[in-house]
Amino acid sequence: MKIFFKHIACAAAVVSMTLSSCSEYTPKGYEHVPDLPTAQNLQASVTGHTINVTWQLPAASDITDVLFILNAKTDEPVSLGPTATSYTIKGQQLGVEGLYTVKICYDEKYVSDGVSTTCTLPDEQLAGVTNLTLSTEGRKVTLNWTAPASNEVTGYRVTTNGDEASAMLIDDASTTSVTLKAQPMDVDLTYDVQAMYDTYYPSVSATVSTKIPYIAPKVGYVMTAPSISALPDDDERAAAAWFVQQPDCDLIQAADLASVDPETYAVLWIEIDRVGLELGWQNLPEEISSPAAIEALKQYSANGGSLYLANMATQLTVPLGFVPDNMAPTVYGNGNGGSGDDVWVINPFLGVDFMNGGDQGYYDRSTHAIFKDLTLEDPNGYGYLNLPLIGPGVREDHNCMWDCNIYGRGDYKDVIANFEATTGSLVLATWGHVRDHCVAGMVDFFATTTHGRCVANGLAAYEWNQNSGPNPYQHNIEQLTTNILNYLK
Repeated sequence: MKIFFKHIACAAAVVSMTLSSCSEYTPKGYEHVPDLPTAQNLQASVTGHTINVTWQLPAASDITDVLFILNAKTDEPVSLGPTATSYTIKGQQLGVEGLYTVKICYDEKYVSDGVSTTCTLPDEQLAGVTNLTLSTEGRKVTLNWTAPASNEVTGYRVTTNGDEASAMLIDDASTTSVTLKAQPMDVDLTYDVQAMYDTYYPSVSATVSTKIPYIAPKVGYVMTAPSISALPDDDERAAAAWFVQQPDCDLIQAADLASVDPETYAVLWIEIDRVGLELGWQNLPEEISSPAAIEALKQYSANGGSLYLANMATQLTVPLGFVPDNMAPTVYGNGNGGSGDDVWVINPFLGVDFMNGGDQGYYDRSTHAIFKDLTLEDPNGYGYLNLPLIGPGVREDHNCMWDCNIYGRGDYKDVIANFEATTGSLVLATWGHVRDHCVAGMVDFFATTTHGRCVANGLAAYEWNQNSGPNPYQHNIEQLTTNILNYLK
């Protein structure tokens, strides 16, 4: 493969104090001492799409750590240990100069000046796939292509209608075909396929388009009892009773899940909301947690079916493969509830405290399709808009959602960004009063090659029958549900 290099520049010589923010940065617990010996002969070189930074340590016996700072991110230094003399960087943006700084720590309490070097990866036009073709069968779209002739290709990215946030990533370089199931109908569809080089770098796009004729999709509500009246909780009975009044909506017995065809039933809604139900997906009703039920749901999802998991059913994201085993919902309540004078709301503005800047992100999810035709308000005086779901009176505090702080921020700006990257999702809402990123209450999980789409809503404010009387915000409960089911079709 011929590669055209627009430019490449690596600073071979040491550049001291390139940015004062790096040089002046002092890690917590350390004291900056300007005359301490620094790293020597700091250099950066490029091998393929990898940047290798090397240096020499000063001749000192009291070195206790080496800190590496990438692109002046002084709040995210990498601790390399006292003997480190190199660091490898992958994923640096092509054609953008990177800044790399090394500081030496002594006696576990002193830190030297930083020395810095810069390097720029070549700005390449990477060869893409060729001979991209498209075929359809019902709501299935199959793409076929010829791979570029390069051993640097590590996989592919498939993007639908330019939506990069939900692009499908394929980590097998030998793949030359993919089938996308349950695709939207009666809309123009454009598919872009890019080869991914060394994991991080997309090639030029190959593009094909189509339009799937409209087939009226149905939605199924999975029953865990023979009839609506036999459901054991008032909230489940209220949800199911509303559901059967909607067009193209059918009740489906859990025992029949193995025979449900996603081409007919585009979405299945599973809602479990019961007082006293213990935490853990294995404690969900046997009708939906038995090995046979889990296998049927996995097969339905793998064939392109979408799932709406509400309330305690969000725990099914674990056995169905939407989250790893160690990322099950842990924010959980199952009590009788109590009375309150406030309004329970949900917040689609994640990280309000960082709206005007800061070291973490601010994410406005209010324009997502699930909030269509819903009016945001501020009944509690929080100072920002949110969506009221249940008014004053008796409410059951039945959260079943994710504490994102447990998983940390990893290599990302904040814990929400890390959760989304780890699970392939978009967090849509949190508790109404939350101004940071601590919990994910409603999550949109994107389709992959092994499962379809899923919206999981574990917010306690989503309660179908208020025990103390009519809910003044019942319309919002119903409209939100309608939007979620329509979004997943």
